[in-house]
Amino acid sequence: MQTELRKKQRRREILAGLTIILAVASYITALLLDLNFVSPYATLQEDLSYLSNHQSNLQISVWAWLGTSLITFISIPPFILLFHKRMKVFQYVNAFWLLGASAGFLMMGITGIDLYQQLAGGLLSDLQESDEEIWIKLLGLFQDEQFYRYVGSSFVGLFAIGLGLTRFKLRRVPIVSMVLLLICGPTMIFFNWHDPEHLIRTGAMAGIMIGVTIFSVRIINKGLDEVPKQTTP
Repeated sequence: MQTELRKKQRRREILAGLTIILAVASYITALLLDLNFVSPYATLQEDLSYLSNHQSNLQISVWAWLGTSLITFISIPPFILLFHKRMKVFQYVNAFWLLGASAGFLMMGITGIDLYQQLAGGLLSDLQESDEEIWIKLLGLFQDEQFYRYVGSSFVGLFAIGLGLTRFKLRRVPIVSMVLLLICGPTMIFFNWHDPEHLIRTGAMAGIMIGVTIFSVRIINKGLDEVPKQTTP
């Protein structure tokens, strides 16, 4: 009976580790394909001109973030099951942070779709003749996209903090992973809202991805461990 329970737990560990690694990979892919079209050094008209000439890149970026949202959402049930019998509430708190990140990336993608449709409809065929209402609408889309970007990544930071704190409850979180998550999580949240272009934010983001990956590899390896065979007297 105990062997069967261990096999079941092993499957949960492998599944949770793989889905979390997949979520990390999708997040990194979305960042690499990201079309961050709002520049502090360019005017709104210059940003719109750039977008109108790179609509395909915008579309790829949008679908990358929507994919990240979906994969992050899919990783939630395996994550909850992983700690189901070992923690009472804390795993649901961490799952809520994942859900918030998924929602943030989803809204970011939806805003990008709206912007792409505006561009594909020829809204900016003549930037000089665009009326004030159109400019305000597009500026609002820009601001919404940035807001949801920071919301989603802030929830990633909160998840990093929660996962790091899990080390004090369970030993399965490696110490290196815990240190990275507890340092980089708050750092990314702070720079999200104070200086999102700062290099430290990028470093914090990388630290979180490394910390989560180390945790995932650890639980996958634990799940792949052979179940001790029962000896008969």
